[in-house]
Amino acid sequence: MKFFRYISILILFLLNFNFANASNPEFVGVVGAAIGDIKNQNNEKLLNGSKIYYGDTIIVNKQSNAQLLFLDQTVITVGEQSELTVDEFIYDPETNEGKFVSSINSGTVKVITGEISKNNPDNLEVNVTTGTIGARGTEFVVVAESNDENKIILLGPGPNNTLGMMPGTLQVSDGLNTIEIIKPGYESILTN
Repeated sequence: MKFFRYISILILFLLNFNFANASNPEFVGVVGAAIGDIKNQNNEKLLNGSKIYYGDTIIVNKQSNAQLLFLDQTVITVGEQSELTVDEFIYDPETNEGKFVSSINSGTVKVITGEISKNNPDNLEVNVTTGTIGARGTEFVVVAESNDENKIILLGPGPNNTLGMMPGTLQVSDGLNTIEIIKPGYESILTN
């Protein structure tokens, strides 16, 4: 319960922060938690509360991790020795419509989808070195161990969850073939 309360407080902070910074169209989120050595593409150190902008690359070094909170309530946890780029972020808080495209260049990244992906998994796209992932209302992990292999694991919720939550799905594509993962704990491995 503490985790959900913590996330709720951070999301409320983020939404209030969004209205205060509405004049900055490039602002897409904040670093909700930063542990260790986290930088952006300009080699600027990122701390708790640091702003994330469209086009930023978040670089998390050894013995470090970061939790990123986006305006649509998407939460991305970037593990040690990982790199994530925000390629596109468009969001209308009135309609909860938009598009979010990111690239996982290396490492381990956990995604809890937000408002953008609820209606259409095509609106949240995660690019990996071997393909793409679309997600609807779910939580998943990507492990990019090399440029030649990426593991994608659906964490849930599943169709028979006891919380009454909408079941999540992943659409995983290598560019030629697409599969859908609907059962939590199942994974797909994309290779070159």
